[in-house]
Amino acid sequence: MKRIVITLAIMLMATFAVSAQEKKVDAPKLLDTKLAASEPTVDVILDKYVKAIGGKEAIEKVTSRVEKGTFELPSFGASGSIETYAKAPNKTAMTIDIGGFGKVESVFDGTKAWSADPQSGLRELSGTELAMTKRDADLYRSLKLKSQYTKLEVTGKLKVGDSEAYVLTGTPAEGKQEKLYFDVNSGLLVRMDVEVESPQGAMAFQVFLQDYKPVDGVKVPFTLRRESEAFGMVIKYTEVKHNVAVEDTKFNKPAGN
Repeated sequence: MKRIVITLAIMLMATFAVSAQEKKVDAPKLLDTKLAASEPTVDVILDKYVKAIGGKEAIEKVTSRVEKGTFELPSFGASGSIETYAKAPNKTAMTIDIGGFGKVESVFDGTKAWSADPQSGLRELSGTELAMTKRDADLYRSLKLKSQYTKLEVTGKLKVGDSEAYVLTGTPAEGKQEKLYFDVNSGLLVRMDVEVESPQGAMAFQVFLQDYKPVDGVKVPFTLRRESEAFGMVIKYTEVKHNVAVEDTKFNKPAGN
């Protein structure tokens, strides 16, 4: 689901980002790139993460997730509402309604993916975009992170906010390398670095996952902050529900313009 938000951000960039090209993201520096033998392995870090968000049993009890909240592009004074729907095993849908612009939609029905917005109309995703969406759409992705990459290794430590995080670098079968940052103390995933392809070109994003709260025994980030060289955006969920009925029609192909 996080990836779908990033894809939508790129779509919005075509309309909103012209005046923000001078904005730069200050990336923190790695504290060390060669870890001592005493540092935890990939398996240890991922196991701690699963336990930190509630454990395998609690995660597998979730069959659907519905999130509602607000969406902001602070640099442009733009804001709106956001709704996301996820249904096991891997169906997702998201709608962002921005005042003065209209609705931006993204849907993955388990096989095909589409995006739609008032400016570009309807577009079916393919290639790397589709592969990235498919990986992120898995409702149980937190349990399958290692298998989603052809190579996943611990590559350093980084200061994220006030805490240190272990950096795991993953190489997917399709697409660019991604970096996942797990808080050394809490074990939670606190940041992701990804590069997304789109008709507007490739764009690198830093995604910060914040304000984790338990929902039915599973911790969910209620604030998602994304930064790129062009602009930043913030999503704040005010309502998260699990195991609610979500009709399959929710994941139908959006209406085109």
